[in-house]
Amino acid sequence: MLFNWGSTLLAAIFSASLTAAFENPVREPAPDPSLVFADGTYHLTFTSYNRITIVRSNTLSGLPNGEQKTIWTDTNTTPATQASRAATAAPRVFCEDATPLAPTIANQHLADLIPPEGSRGGLDDNFAFSIDGTFLEVPGFGRYHVLSIRDNEFNQALAITQLDTDSWTVGAWHVISIPDQPWERNITGANPPPCDDLVGVNEALHPLYHGDDIWLCYSASNCATPNYSLGLLHWNGGDPLLKSSWDKTGPVFSQANGLYGTGHNSFFTSPDGTEIWNAFHATRNSAGSCGGDRFTSAQIVTFDENNNPNFGVPQPLGEILTPPSG
Repeated sequence: MLFNWGSTLLAAIFSASLTAAFENPVREPAPDPSLVFADGTYHLTFTSYNRITIVRSNTLSGLPNGEQKTIWTDTNTTPATQASRAATAAPRVFCEDATPLAPTIANQHLADLIPPEGSRGGLDDNFAFSIDGTFLEVPGFGRYHVLSIRDNEFNQALAITQLDTDSWTVGAWHVISIPDQPWERNITGANPPPCDDLVGVNEALHPLYHGDDIWLCYSASNCATPNYSLGLLHWNGGDPLLKSSWDKTGPVFSQANGLYGTGHNSFFTSPDGTEIWNAFHATRNSAGSCGGDRFTSAQIVTFDENNNPNFGVPQPLGEILTPPSG
């Protein structure tokens, strides 16, 4: 009788732990993920090329079959080329002043701001090429719009400008990072080959906040190589518009355990707010990929005694993982 009771209890505990656990990938296909936890629910959006769709679930393990809602559809009936399909790539979802916002890549690779109430901020046509626009807030300095641009040296660089979220206008642009490190310049062998004479890539920014520290996380090298990886710019307290105010480190997260091209990430907090998690895409293709074979995975980010983030290494697909706290 005691044995039976113990077996039943263990079975119940084991069953509960399996229910709470999850495994990667949390969604496939799902390139360029933006994942947030709000109002008791996980909300995931990703590149769908001709539309913006949000998938939601109460758990990470529920995202593969989560509820879907399309919030924007491309009404252009012109036959889609690869370039035009990329016009609605990499949407991001934020809550700014309790209001959902969705910046995205717009027509002809120009970053677009989408403010509240369903209106559009319009194209940022300061550059011939600008993608992956996102928001940054620095206490004591204000709010900023940051994105990836193409400079005159054929670099895909990172630029920042002051952002007024009352009028949805921006100021002058300032470059804060160029791909000047070897790990940011993996271009050769990319399939398909990069545009023009591209020599290095910094793109796909996302802010990371922990304690009093602020970072801009970004992706480096061409996505069509296995070396697509994450780097960090740490704000050192100076004027955020100055390159000297950002200290670069990397790569902080790169290919391992059969996951290649690990990049284009976002961060989300656990339900109880005590943990920060990294949502990133990767591919099983050992050559790397910029296509629809990329999937979304999630792993916890830890911090050492000096508040330096530790991303760990990509965990094997199918491994049972402990879910976010709460």
